[in-house]
Amino acid sequence: MKDLEDPQTFDHDGFFDDLTDWNQDRFEDEFEENLDEFDRDALDRKLSTSFDEEEEHLKLMQAVTAGFHPRGGSGCDLSGFKFVGTDPLCSVRRTPADALLIKPEYNGAYVCVICCEIGGEAQNEWVENVNKVKQVFDSPKNRDLLKSQLEVENGDITIQYTTLTRADDAVSMDYSVLDRNCAADSYAVWVADVEEKWMAHEAGPFIHSKLQKPLEDRLDYMRREDLLKYAVDTHPVFPLEDLVHRIVKEKFLFDHEEKSEFLIETFVDLFDERLQVRCTGERRQQVVEAEAERIIDMALKTGVFSEDDDDLKSDDSDLRVMYSGTRGPDHAEKEVKPKYKENIADVEVGQRAYDKTRREFDRDTNLGDFA
Repeated sequence: MKDLEDPQTFDHDGFFDDLTDWNQDRFEDEFEENLDEFDRDALDRKLSTSFDEEEEHLKLMQAVTAGFHPRGGSGCDLSGFKFVGTDPLCSVRRTPADALLIKPEYNGAYVCVICCEIGGEAQNEWVENVNKVKQVFDSPKNRDLLKSQLEVENGDITIQYTTLTRADDAVSMDYSVLDRNCAADSYAVWVADVEEKWMAHEAGPFIHSKLQKPLEDRLDYMRREDLLKYAVDTHPVFPLEDLVHRIVKEKFLFDHEEKSEFLIETFVDLFDERLQVRCTGERRQQVVEAEAERIIDMALKTGVFSEDDDDLKSDDSDLRVMYSGTRGPDHAEKEVKPKYKENIADVEVGQRAYDKTRREFDRDTNLGDFA
């Protein structure tokens, strides 16, 4: 686990390293003082709520992938719409768009862009997020890139923007207000019950008539196993649980001596296999590497992974999964969430203290006295 009381743990761009020795000492002193400025318990409660919301958000994304599974087997097979990926255009610019559905036609394609939203009290944000996505997608250059990603060679794409939320979050919804404030010509709201595994139309138009019946009848996706494990910006716990299980399982399967150790390259490759992002080639590689770096960094800070020489027994490994005993992949996976949640508040305190110190730090203070 990285030292959370060391400002260098949070120095990702070399700011601290570029300081003079004297300024580094001053920075460390101010950082240490700022660590006491933040309430760890309050942050822990806030982060716990945020974790629950991100878990619910991922379940909504999984509802889309299961309901419109590209290999069929869901309740929407006859609609012709299929899930084709998450986080469209994230290699160009991150937007609130979560998933894409497509129905190819001989002269173009119908595309449904879905933003998953948690919390009925934030309905104004639903519209704001759709407007942000539309602004990016309206760029001719970005639209051409989207067509290329979707392999639409002939004609144009017709886009509908959709908010997918939980059924309870739409109870007090006034769609007319949302529609008036939405910049999209075609905007709809769908709801889902992620426990009962159904999805339904709540308000707004249908981009295509073949979507109408299955969504008005409650689209059942109970029969289809979730395709999506994680996406870009998914909370680190979920990809970590999946990847830790796969890494340790492979080590046990092939009876490696150090069953908890692995190469960063292995982590990136396994992460790449299950990331359902809609871009290819160099653009995808950049997204994969950036996301893998983000997740590994959080795993090191929360003690899920270690890179310390004292913990690594093999010279051929970069990282070690930190869990008690050698009971195999299931046990290793179950250790991820409690370890992460136990330490994440301290990570957040350190990050906020570092950000505050850096924001207020004056390299020139008392230079005359020092001289």
